[in-house]
Amino acid sequence: MNVAFLCLGGNIGNRIENIKSAKKAINSFSGKIVSQSEIYETEAWGIDSENKYLNQVIKINTKLNADDLLKSLLQIEKKLGRKRDSDKNSDRTIDIDILFFNSEIITKKDLEIPHPRLHLRNFVLKPLNEIAGDLIHPIQKKTISALLKLNKDKLKAKPLVQKNKLNYICIEGNIGSGKSTLAKVLSKKLNATFLPEEFEDNLLLPLFYEDKKLFAFPLEYSFLIARFNQIQQTFKSEKKLIVSDYSLYKCLWFAKINLTPKDYNIFKKQFNLILDQLPKPDLIIHLSTSTKNLKQNIIKRGRKYEQTISQKYLNAISDQYTKGFKKIKGIKKLSLTISNYHPELELALIKEINNFIKENFA
Repeated sequence: MNVAFLCLGGNIGNRIENIKSAKKAINSFSGKIVSQSEIYETEAWGIDSENKYLNQVIKINTKLNADDLLKSLLQIEKKLGRKRDSDKNSDRTIDIDILFFNSEIITKKDLEIPHPRLHLRNFVLKPLNEIAGDLIHPIQKKTISALLKLNKDKLKAKPLVQKNKLNYICIEGNIGSGKSTLAKVLSKKLNATFLPEEFEDNLLLPLFYEDKKLFAFPLEYSFLIARFNQIQQTFKSEKKLIVSDYSLYKCLWFAKINLTPKDYNIFKKQFNLILDQLPKPDLIIHLSTSTKNLKQNIIKRGRKYEQTISQKYLNAISDQYTKGFKKIKGIKKLSLTISNYHPELELALIKEINNFIKENFA
């Protein structure tokens, strides 16, 4: 497997979407993206243009050789509207340059590796330094970090501050943490559609608490399919912001506790296939509290089949939630710790959530 570093950039059209589309195509046709920098914004380099550039550096693993990789990238540029002309620095929708290919030095008419001008450009060195600062340039014989310090490029490259649109919020937490109550209040405050978990219709749930070994796999799989259908149908019919009192990730977290290792591996494969078919949340909020508080809330709400839930089981769920929440990538996350439950709690939590939304979303 070959390792290549690519620089993606463009200054016309929807710049962010062009970079996203390029990365999606690269993943499909050129190689697997294993690391990526932040997106940087800078003035146009080498031309007089009012259109600022966005640039990002990615690292890929690829089975292609350098020549075939170049051909693949040129095809992606063409599909995304890149029109090449004699002016190499003209405005463009997308430009994909090969910076490094393994540690090879290649000098051909249509391909030079390392890229001959990468050590002169802030908009390449800064994002490259972010993901590969210790990488040694095979010609300059210096690390990327050292080249950045020595660079005299006056064009400043700054990380682009992006605020995403908020379409989908999930509130997660252990049994009895109060996620449903908070999700209802939050959906009203945000004038959003409330998407509740439909667990009470699952006839396997009371049976599971009677005999976990016998009913664990059918229960977890039935929840996975039911949640998949519910989320999919809701997004087909709703155009408003959606606030849910669960995320699909909880299927994996509960399965880790309830299933045997063999059954869990089977379940995980199905989960990953289904996860890829659904819209991802823009924000997941994790409610955490003590097991004592959880037990009190479970007793208070009085569901008969929940009264036998042990403290050990609740601790195991809390542990999986904490681990699983940390592993989620590419989604904004907010963790809220509840020390005690009181009448003003929801309003206090809503205030924290609103402040987080204002800071992170348009």
